[in-house]
Amino acid sequence: MHADADLEDGQTPIDPDEAVGLLPKWVATRADLNEVETENINQAYRWADAVLRRGEDVASDGFLRGLHAAMFGQVWAWAGTYRNTERNIGVAPHQINMQLRQLFDDARAWREFGTYPLDEQACRLHHRLTVIHPFPNGNGRSSRLMADYYLIQNGAERFTWGERTIPPDRVRGIYLQAIRAADEGNHGPLVEFVRA
Repeated sequence: MHADADLEDGQTPIDPDEAVGLLPKWVATRADLNEVETENINQAYRWADAVLRRGEDVASDGFLRGLHAAMFGQVWAWAGTYRNTERNIGVAPHQINMQLRQLFDDARAWREFGTYPLDEQACRLHHRLTVIHPFPNGNGRSSRLMADYYLIQNGAERFTWGERTIPPDRVRGIYLQAIRAADEGNHGPLVEFVRA
């Protein structure tokens, strides 16, 4: 399968070495891949709900790895494993653990000291995860779910991610604009988008 033949803007190409880790051998197209990943992601909600019931901290390395594995473990052999290859975005592979440790420390401080409103905390968590880009693929989806579960753990409703008021064909473009604004230090558009 040539999995990156029809990438949309903002999607990460699949490295040929990582494509070897594709578990369902019948997958031949991007549509097939999207289908099996969606099925697997839907099962991940049960895993994340169980973790919350046990009282484990969402803003942690264990939750991030476990969530990614729950979301993609039936599709990719490398699910839940941090990447060891350079990508077109993200920090160098040897910086991933250090950057994540700093992010999770920051998230605990934001929560403890109320540094930002809760929605902005979750947006910053999401955005920094996309900047670090710890996994070979699935970073956007796993970071959005991380933000949602961060909110739930702190007594708030999950984000709508633009699906309530933005036409479906415009959601991705507006989301990417908001991410790029956050890249420049302006989190306002992302905070607005996630509740639209």
